[in-house]
Amino acid sequence: MKLNIWIVPALAPLTAVMLLAQDSSPTPAPGAPAPAPESAPAAPKKKASRVRKKVLLNPPAAATVKSDNVNVRGHASFSGEVLGHLQKGGTVAVLEQITLNRTTADEPAEWARITMPSDIPVWIKDDYVDAGSKTVKARRVNLRGGPGENFSVVGRLEKGAAIKQVKTKNGWIAIEAPTNACAFVAAEFLEMQPPPAVAVTPPAPAPAPPAAANEPAVIAPVAPAPVAPEPVPQQSQTDQELEALRLAIAAAPAPVSPAPAATNEPVTPRIVTREGFVRRAYNIQAPADFELHDIQSGTLMDYLQPQPGKNFKVFVGTRVTVTGPEGIDSRWPRTPVLQVQSVDLMP
Repeated sequence: MKLNIWIVPALAPLTAVMLLAQDSSPTPAPGAPAPAPESAPAAPKKKASRVRKKVLLNPPAAATVKSDNVNVRGHASFSGEVLGHLQKGGTVAVLEQITLNRTTADEPAEWARITMPSDIPVWIKDDYVDAGSKTVKARRVNLRGGPGENFSVVGRLEKGAAIKQVKTKNGWIAIEAPTNACAFVAAEFLEMQPPPAVAVTPPAPAPAPPAAANEPAVIAPVAPAPVAPEPVPQQSQTDQELEALRLAIAAAPAPVSPAPAATNEPVTPRIVTREGFVRRAYNIQAPADFELHDIQSGTLMDYLQPQPGKNFKVFVGTRVTVTGPEGIDSRWPRTPVLQVQSVDLMP
């Protein structure tokens, strides 16, 4: 019992020291703001894009290859895998002109995005292809530059699209490139060709307004066909020469009336498919309420005009594929307007 009496007083100072240590943080003064909590680690910065400028060519421009064995790559850089080669004198369709803001040693800054040449195959995973019908059975599938997920995406196919198989390798199928597959070539090896001249047909003259009911119709007089004047024979000409002149005048062809002008045919709207992310158009003078921006560079590509009554706000901030007729508004000649007929969310 005596031992317990001595232990309690000995432990009392130690207990007091521990309580003071737990409450060592300073107490804020009345009315002072509470101390801020420890900040979370900063989020990693987004990698800056290497692309400085993109110029979309609408319609695509033709270009001639200036050298032999020009590399066709999976993206606009020397780091892009080589998919095939172009030969001197060949022609390609240029879809877009790209300027890089950062390049490596001996790497060009100017590149061209082209339609994939027909002799270069693209690859698709065999799990997404119906072996019997040779059609795509997935909702949407990526096309790649080689037999593996590490190769660049060079296009996409929708469900039901037919393919033409070339060969197989390690669970992948090489197919003929569809029209929407694309690749990249250094612009210095291409010579852009001028656009073809477009013939302009003059408008047909407007018809004359009908005569009033109480006024007689005025009929324009028809001018007689011109007749060549009969030459005056000289005194020294013989009767045979005069007769020859009369026969020549009678055999002269009658004047030919000009053919009527051709009427202008209606222009068929151009249906396109674009990929990007949707934003609201904050300019009150913009031709549409929504905008489609490039996924990589963020550049404005199209103004989006949804169908009346459609709730298009749900797509703001999402990546989509839109299809519809594309045209130019006279007030905004640099940015086309796409009338949305269908829209799909991208994976």
